[in-house]
Amino acid sequence: MKMTKEKLLAVNGKLAAKLEVKNNLLNHIYEISAMLTGAPGLDEVLGEIVNRIMNGLNFDRAIIHLISTDGKKMECVCTQGFSPLGARRAKQKPLVIARHDCYETKAIRRNEPIFIKDTVNNPEATPIDMIINRYQERKSVLYVPLKLKGKVIGLIGVDRYRTQMEITQEDIDSMAIFANQAAIIIENTRLYKTLSDEKNISENIIRCSVNGIMVSSLHGRIYNLNPRGEEILGITKEEAANRLIQDVFSLSDTERLRIYNALKRKEDIHPLEITYHRQDGKRLILGLTAFVLTGENEDVHGAVTMIADLTEKKRMEDYLLRTERLAALGWMASGIAHEIRNPLAAIYTTVQNIENQFAADCPQRADLKNILDEIDRMEGLIREILNLARPLPLNIEEVDIHELLNTTVYLVRKEATKKGITIKTKFGKKRILIRADSNRLRQVFLNLAINAVDAICGKGKVLIATEIIKEYHDDTQSWIVIRFTDNGMGIPEENINKIFDPFFTTKNVGTGLGLTVSHKIIQDHRGIIEVESRVDEGTTFYIRLPWTPDENRL
Repeated sequence: MKMTKEKLLAVNGKLAAKLEVKNNLLNHIYEISAMLTGAPGLDEVLGEIVNRIMNGLNFDRAIIHLISTDGKKMECVCTQGFSPLGARRAKQKPLVIARHDCYETKAIRRNEPIFIKDTVNNPEATPIDMIINRYQERKSVLYVPLKLKGKVIGLIGVDRYRTQMEITQEDIDSMAIFANQAAIIIENTRLYKTLSDEKNISENIIRCSVNGIMVSSLHGRIYNLNPRGEEILGITKEEAANRLIQDVFSLSDTERLRIYNALKRKEDIHPLEITYHRQDGKRLILGLTAFVLTGENEDVHGAVTMIADLTEKKRMEDYLLRTERLAALGWMASGIAHEIRNPLAAIYTTVQNIENQFAADCPQRADLKNILDEIDRMEGLIREILNLARPLPLNIEEVDIHELLNTTVYLVRKEATKKGITIKTKFGKKRILIRADSNRLRQVFLNLAINAVDAICGKGKVLIATEIIKEYHDDTQSWIVIRFTDNGMGIPEENINKIFDPFFTTKNVGTGLGLTVSHKIIQDHRGIIEVESRVDEGTTFYIRLPWTPDENRL
């Protein structure tokens, strides 16, 4: 009875020891798995795995090989406990699985653990095994494949080089269990790294895109907006979050339904042009292109909307069309003017002859004088029309833009003050010098300033400002931008494209050639003149003239 009790105690002791080993093994597996919540790098995970092997499973040395993506090679990626020479030689050159015959490649090919109790005297050792024995000083070694869903992704090698303790079957079983879990952890880490890299690449592409990119749900709720989108729309990503696309872009119900139905049918939306009013008052022409976002089951999850700022492109297209139209109108008008000029000269001569037949105090002579004055006025108008159809002779000289604008303000301020209108200027401290025809530019500036004053009913204000800008698509070209802004009645939208046409005017006086001539003068200076206006809010005329820093002097 006494022997039975002792045997029972011994068995219980062994079972308790085994249980402790298994609990210890599970604890180490759990702690390594917990690392993944912190999204560690692969090197950190591999280092922790070999540390757990040595400290938890009582091995002196550990080495990890991982198989290449093409499955042909295995490369040493981590060692612990080896001499510097042994570690360096292990990492020096990958093993080719099909060509190199050694313990490591056999374990991979057989897809099972290999335990060599005595590597020195093993009759099956190959020449490669003997070379590795020398620089790693192997004696008794265990190699266990890293398996994931039946596929081998690598190998763990361990030994007890220093303690020379025996590697038991329990050690082999424990290492097999540990290796299976380690394989999962390694693969998850690599997968996370791949996804993280792809995410970073995608984010960099989105961040560096020249177009705005907006991500939204199928119903239009905004989730994300890239920096270029923030820049175009004038709102931050945080301000856009959880708003609806239709609200941000002020889409009509028809446009909203068209987009929703197309996305639901998994159809992309080709460029939709809209007018967008920013919070700072800027009016933009945007092109929206939407692409469907689908999940694994091809379910529609949302959309990616590309936002292109077409304002500058449309502005240049409109400007070129306007220039071509004005050129055609100018040539037509000049042809008509030539036809009128000759008979007008004959009429003038005839009236002069008739006038000379009357006495100086004759009442008819005054009537004839009025006719001659009107003919002179028509002759002046004809000269203006002819100037539209031929290049203006420009007297190019160095011009101080601010000085020229100050002269303009001086000429119109008196009349403006009478009407209760304030004229303000906003110039930089530096002089801006360009090469231009000062008289022609003064004509343009004076025309725009007078128009601004005339556009205001009652009290108001006119602002004349300048700034230097660079084209977004051509950083080598700088422009001097001159703005004439009033808070007058504004220009109706249907008239915006007509105001530069010859003879178009909404005033009771004038020929309607002022803006046409101004357009021609700026065009001859290789510049651009544009207008933005809102009814009952005001109008801004922009003049852009090419400028280089070499032209400027303090």
